[in-house]
Amino acid sequence: MSDIANIITLDERSRLFQLEETIRQGLNTFVDVANALLEIRDKRLYRQEYSTFEDYCREQWNMKQSQAYRLMDSAKVLDNLQSSPIGELLPINESQARPLASLEPEEQVEAWKRVITSTPEGKITAAIVLKAAKEVEREKRADRRQDRIESTPVIPNGKYNLIYADPPWQYTFGFDIHGAADRHYATMSIDDLCNLPIRDLAEDNAVLFLWTTSPKLFDAHDVIKAWGFEYKTSFVWDKVKHVMGHYNSVRHEFLLLCIKGSFPKQSDTLHDSVIEIERSDEHSEKPEYFRQLIETMYPLSKKIELFARRKSEGWDAWGNEL
Repeated sequence: MSDIANIITLDERSRLFQLEETIRQGLNTFVDVANALLEIRDKRLYRQEYSTFEDYCREQWNMKQSQAYRLMDSAKVLDNLQSSPIGELLPINESQARPLASLEPEEQVEAWKRVITSTPEGKITAAIVLKAAKEVEREKRADRRQDRIESTPVIPNGKYNLIYADPPWQYTFGFDIHGAADRHYATMSIDDLCNLPIRDLAEDNAVLFLWTTSPKLFDAHDVIKAWGFEYKTSFVWDKVKHVMGHYNSVRHEFLLLCIKGSFPKQSDTLHDSVIEIERSDEHSEKPEYFRQLIETMYPLSKKIELFARRKSEGWDAWGNEL
């Protein structure tokens, strides 16, 4: 790379050399390697020779980006456990720490306490840690579900011809080590979503804008049908920042446009179907741009946002985070 902005200083070059020696030698524990990778990534010390951290990991260390992130996630778990009063017995390798990475810090401590209690001889395996993590995850999920049931307001009785929804999709495809939705808010199953009385909320002629992700793309069809709509087209939000997935590095979500009856667009403007906006650090938060896009397409509609986090001018809103 020849861009002068990417040339690193002598101090940075020295620090990069030290960090790479740590990775090369694998000093002491996986934590040393993980923390070295973390610093290289965060300070972009790779930038003079490599365009991305992914390229750096692959070409310098023959390491997939997903492996690097697993190491870094595991190191964060160990740092959290070390700062908690749980004794001297801690994870000794990445496979013991990684199953705890999907939990909140206090949940990691609770799960590790269960691991210690269930293995008095100290023979800890990754399977034992995974079992404890799943137990804590299930218990917290049940608590959040009950909180959602108790706090969810009644859906309005009015009729709307524009419905904007960002459902709290529940993911059930196994143990998720990268930011499960259940850690951030109470999720809903496909049956729960389908059983919402949205069909009665919509006018005979209406439009639905429904957010979904790649893993839930086909499940979204069931929700659309149950709510009385038919899929027509979609917008793709390119989030710029990557999020680790099970099969690839994900950086997009879908905004599906669905119609009930006949409800043509109320504007002649044609918007690009792919919109590139860097995602925020707030889990699942959608850019305000898309609300403005919807208002441009349907300026004369009566609008409601479902699963809303805040009220917006000109919109009715429903959700348990208001």
